[in-house]
Amino acid sequence: MSHSLRPYLEYQADRVEAVLAAHRAPGRVTGGTVGPRLIRFFLNPAPNIRFAAIKRLADDLALAMQVPTLTIERGKEGIILEFSNPNPRPVTLLDLLAEAMPIPLSTVLLGLTDTGAPLLARLAAPEVAHILVAGTTGSGKSALLRTMAASLVLTHTPKLLELLCIDPKGRTFPAFQGVPHLKRRPITQIPEALEALQSAARMMEARDRRGEEPPTDSDAVQGTSVPRLVIFIDELADLLMQGEAPFTDVLTRLVQRGRQAGVHVVAATQHPSAAILSSVMRANFPLRLVGRVVSAEDARVASGRAGTNAHLLNGRGDFLAVGGGEEPIRFQAAYMDEKDLKKQMTALYGGAAPYASQLPMLAMSSV
Repeated sequence: MSHSLRPYLEYQADRVEAVLAAHRAPGRVTGGTVGPRLIRFFLNPAPNIRFAAIKRLADDLALAMQVPTLTIERGKEGIILEFSNPNPRPVTLLDLLAEAMPIPLSTVLLGLTDTGAPLLARLAAPEVAHILVAGTTGSGKSALLRTMAASLVLTHTPKLLELLCIDPKGRTFPAFQGVPHLKRRPITQIPEALEALQSAARMMEARDRRGEEPPTDSDAVQGTSVPRLVIFIDELADLLMQGEAPFTDVLTRLVQRGRQAGVHVVAATQHPSAAILSSVMRANFPLRLVGRVVSAEDARVASGRAGTNAHLLNGRGDFLAVGGGEEPIRFQAAYMDEKDLKKQMTALYGGAAPYASQLPMLAMSSV
């Protein structure tokens, strides 16, 4: 924590306790976390004070603390008060990669949690396998797709990992043009997208028949191993609406059977409605990354559960990671400017070494 922020935190903790005392609902701020965009206070109320009594004071507390909004929730730490960090710090992909090394094989770097820890997702794990990213315009979903693709390219050689990028609007993946990990140039046309997905499904089925699997850890890597294939799709709902049944059928096959063959789908949509995403398809995305959405119903469909309040997120990379039975993890997505990304890709793949080889060595990057 920055020394310059400590007086601010102490002042805010005093204001919280003063407001509670004035309303005869005493409590003490016992700790908290400082994230890149959010601050959380852990509040321990007096034994006779109900949670509802604290929650009713949200507006009074926000006014006393002079913060735009204050969220009050229950958590394992007790009552949690959450408000904006007055000195937000950017979370850049390259800085976070350097901090998070070494990164396991087939793992994507997502961003920084509100506790200040790097958040990663291992595609080979059954709890991840395929990822659905949802969020309205301005939520940062396309930037998060770029971050995930870049983190894989920067930490894996093309022998270990291949990418297939589908981008109907042509705005998300142009910086990856010419990167050797791409099976083909970023796809913007609907007929080519369908053909590429059908080709990926045939490859998946051929691997199943031959019993071929990519390595799941660096110790198992061999020169003859088949590479993992990660299919990135931006604007999934638009693709499904334009392509209709053929797209739904092939994508359903890929998300139902792809993990063991080393085929993973990472798809983003700003329209996570039940009418567009079939229940079969939604059920096969174990990990959901949900940015700000339009409504509580969209938040429920996108995350697969009620009560996440994803429609109240701040946008600009403010996300929830929702998976399995765990509590959602709020995180700030790592960011890399598209021009910087293009520059980095060009610099690296004039040579052929992944970015990881320029950092403390990853076992995977040396094979």
